[in-house]
Amino acid sequence: MSIVERLRGTTRFVVLVAVWVALWGEPSVGNLLSGVLVAAAVSWLFPSGPRVVTAEDEGTPRFVAGARFLAVFAGALVVATWEVVRDVLRPRLRLAEGIVAVPLVSHSPVIATLVGNAISLTPGTLTVEIGGVSQRRPVPPASAAGDDRATVVLYVHVLNLTDAESVRADGRSFERLAVSAFGSDEDRRRMREVAP
Repeated sequence: MSIVERLRGTTRFVVLVAVWVALWGEPSVGNLLSGVLVAAAVSWLFPSGPRVVTAEDEGTPRFVAGARFLAVFAGALVVATWEVVRDVLRPRLRLAEGIVAVPLVSHSPVIATLVGNAISLTPGTLTVEIGGVSQRRPVPPASAAGDDRATVVLYVHVLNLTDAESVRADGRSFERLAVSAFGSDEDRRRMREVAP
């Protein structure tokens, strides 16, 4: 195991313990010890590393781009919350629900999870499924990318659907930011190939 892998494993373990203590809301010896036990159990049950996730899927964290991802997500959260409140408080509630397929350029399950969660945490939208191939947007051929995995598609439920293309554009924006912040070099190359 390389030094980088050990650092990643240690960081993951420390983050798990910190999250456990934060969930209890009080730093105490008991919470810390139980956090260590829980982190050890989670690390044993769900191991990480090159044998579990490929280097391409694992990506590389970039802190400045990660801060930009969080800032844009926070802004989208405020705007979406306002839009949902406005829609619900209208005298006549007229919602046009729908499901939109949002194809991703990245093949990484980590990026798909990040984008799917960002969409789901934004009020008014919910990722209901992560599925297979869609032909709604151009993506590099799998053979050209040296990867024969299918294109990842997020199926997003929208509370008040007025423009499906804007939902796809928002998904692509989240994906671009997520790849910039956490994606592999291969994902970044794919994003440049399909950039408008």
